[in-house]
Amino acid sequence: MKKILDHYLKTGLYTDFGPYREFYRSLPDDIYQLRELVNRQHIHKMSLYRTFLSNDLHKVNLKYKWQNYRCLDDVLLTATAMTAEIFRLNGKNEFPLYNNDPNKKLIITCRYVSVLYAAILKAKGIPCRCRSGFANYLYDDKIVDHWIVQYYDKNFNKWINVDSQANVKTKTFNVFNFSDSQFIWAADAWLALRQGKLVNKENYLNGQNHMGDMTFAWSLLADFHALFHDEINYVTMPVFLWESPNDLSTLKASTLDEMDHLAELMQDVDKNFDELQAIWENNKKFRCVASKLNNSFLHLELDKDDLT
Repeated sequence: MKKILDHYLKTGLYTDFGPYREFYRSLPDDIYQLRELVNRQHIHKMSLYRTFLSNDLHKVNLKYKWQNYRCLDDVLLTATAMTAEIFRLNGKNEFPLYNNDPNKKLIITCRYVSVLYAAILKAKGIPCRCRSGFANYLYDDKIVDHWIVQYYDKNFNKWINVDSQANVKTKTFNVFNFSDSQFIWAADAWLALRQGKLVNKENYLNGQNHMGDMTFAWSLLADFHALFHDEINYVTMPVFLWESPNDLSTLKASTLDEMDHLAELMQDVDKNFDELQAIWENNKKFRCVASKLNNSFLHLELDKDDLT
């Protein structure tokens, strides 16, 4: 287990704390206080949208300026970028404890809050990992792709699931420590889809959209990347998926079988860590990603067979 915990103390492109290591270490050590402090630095883009839609602007105290970005997901990809922007907006090198002005908050979504939270935990020497999957506790009628953080509690020798963004208050759900059965893991959803056991798959959304079977494929590969410090955002995906948008029927049966095997391993990450790491280090198809500017044609390392 030491090897695994050492792995999850490391950072990657997105969770690296760079010049903010000491600042992160100065933040509250209490997991609950820290989660709340991080949560106060942002507004989810859909929360802002619904506020405008209802004309209920007093909920955010001050009107959000029309000149501002309606979402910063495309801009603030890393923990250091988010931290720098919080500092810039507030004119102080701190995370404000009380801040009701939406113009001084980040407008971001769950993947970004999870990355920032994980970077802080890592700076404090707490092993953690971002996870991509699906939440059925955010809405009554739909299941949305969602990111959470798992940190390792050495007192109980177990991973603790934390929803670093959602404010869910029920008797059966605790955002600070919920069971594995209360989150729909990407691997489980993928295998249920492939085995024809997924109920109401049209209710599964990527953002606010249903992308067909791609909804489940993207979440699976995003979760795989996150396990190895590469928390790709929503418009980044392995090249072979990028080349087959919204239609997995173009993929070879052998590729789908590989994805099934990957999902089976991811159902128990710690037990299968060595095999997952070997795939990460050697499987170009799953590793190499594309996006709007990181064009697929730039990946000359890929063979034709890696694209389907």
